[in-house]
Amino acid sequence: MAYKCNMPKIIYSILDFVPEADRPENEGDFWKEVAGEMAMLVDYASHAEQPQIVFGDGFKSGSQYIWEFYVNDLAKPRTATLNWHGQNTSQWNYAGAILLQNRKVSTHH
Repeated sequence: MAYKCNMPKIIYSILDFVPEADRPENEGDFWKEVAGEMAMLVDYASHAEQPQIVFGDGFKSGSQYIWEFYVNDLAKPRTATLNWHGQNTSQWNYAGAILLQNRKVSTHH
C-alpha cells in the first residue's frame, strides 16, 4: 500500500522552535507522546484505502505549543464538512494534537 506523508523533515527537531524555558519538564514524556501518536497514525493509515499521514511541524498559539496530526483516507469523497477550527474533516480517519503548555505535555483527539 502506498502512503502519502507530510511529516517534519527531521522528526527530532520538532522541539527546536520551543525556547529552553518552555520545554517539557521531562522531554522523555514529550517523545513518548510523539512515538505513541506516530504508531496510531500508521495503524489508522493501514485501514485506509488511500492513506495520507500528516504530522505538522508545530506552531505557537499564545502560551501553547501545538503539533497537529491526522490521517486522511483520500478515497473518501471530499465534502464541505468543517470542524470549528475550519478544518475539512470529511476524509479524516484519525486526528488530534500534542500540546505543550506550562512545560506539561498532553494529547487531544
